[in-house]
Amino acid sequence: MKKIFFFMVLLGIAWKGIAQEGVNFESLNFGEALAKAKAEKKYLFVDCYTAWCGPCKRMTQDVFPQKKVGDYFKVKFVCVKYDMEKGEGPELAERFKVKAYPTFLVLDATGELLHKIVGAYGAEEIVERVEESFDPEKAYGSIKKRYDAGDRETNFLQRYLKLLIRYYDPDAERVAAELLNTLSDKEKVNDSYWFIFSDSKLTPDGSENEAWLLKNYNRFYKTIGKEKVKEELDRRYTEKLLKILSDKDRRMDDKQISALGREIAAVKLSTDEELQVYVRLVKVLLKGDVGQLVSVCEEEFPKLKTKEIPYIQFCDWVLTDASAEERERYIALGEKMYAQVTDEKAKNAFKFVLDYLKQYQK
Repeated sequence: MKKIFFFMVLLGIAWKGIAQEGVNFESLNFGEALAKAKAEKKYLFVDCYTAWCGPCKRMTQDVFPQKKVGDYFKVKFVCVKYDMEKGEGPELAERFKVKAYPTFLVLDATGELLHKIVGAYGAEEIVERVEESFDPEKAYGSIKKRYDAGDRETNFLQRYLKLLIRYYDPDAERVAAELLNTLSDKEKVNDSYWFIFSDSKLTPDGSENEAWLLKNYNRFYKTIGKEKVKEELDRRYTEKLLKILSDKDRRMDDKQISALGREIAAVKLSTDEELQVYVRLVKVLLKGDVGQLVSVCEEEFPKLKTKEIPYIQFCDWVLTDASAEERERYIALGEKMYAQVTDEKAKNAFKFVLDYLKQYQK
């Protein structure tokens, strides 16, 4: 028994030694961590994680325990980690604009942000990303300082914007607008800036950027390619109409919807017929006649081959305002669609709604 106990003690010591070969994350609050970094003339490395983040766990289990990673960090850094949903975490997340996980912060001993790294990496890659902290051309902190000092040179703004996108920084939309304001119309259609117009966050629905894109889309054909541009327009028109059908956006009246239908038709998308189905559904929806809606759904839903069939969107309205006969017709239409749909997710959605409607109808 003594031999077994002695062996277990040795094994524990050995395991502890192995564990310490990796990154040593210390149990310090943020103030204590900064103080220690200052006393030891080191930088502070902060692992920002959450309990539910899978990539965070992979970094903790597979990357940070590696000796080569530990050897790198122990020379330059005091290392700490905080759950962004507990204790000091939420305050730090707000202070350093942590929007995705894992995020790693590199700070100097005063708490100034030198660099930010978002996402999980392998051993060599995480070291490379952290080393960027000391390169003024790559470090987030130094680039932001240039921006705050007033640098608005076009290439620099583009580089800064891509950095903000990588960090899910909410300032990205504002900087994108600044960048486009430095460009002529001819420059805007350069393929270097397509990433702005094809990003829903940088060019959101109803924005000036989107208005410019929808007015000048054909100018992108030569630089981006007609097929790619039309795919983007199809995505935007689809989302715009589905917002209305889902009752998330009812800013348009019948006249405006008609104008939108003509605008879509002028683009000559391969999905025009299906988009016009959405337009007709929106027009009858705005009229508020549930009986007419059921009739239009019976006529138009079979035409939708690639687009989402907005059956569930009208369910509550049909339940509350339609007659028993109209509800029966809507249920029959749903069963027909259910039999034709092959996508498993869509079939499950149809089944859920049909079961709900049938239960109500009893």
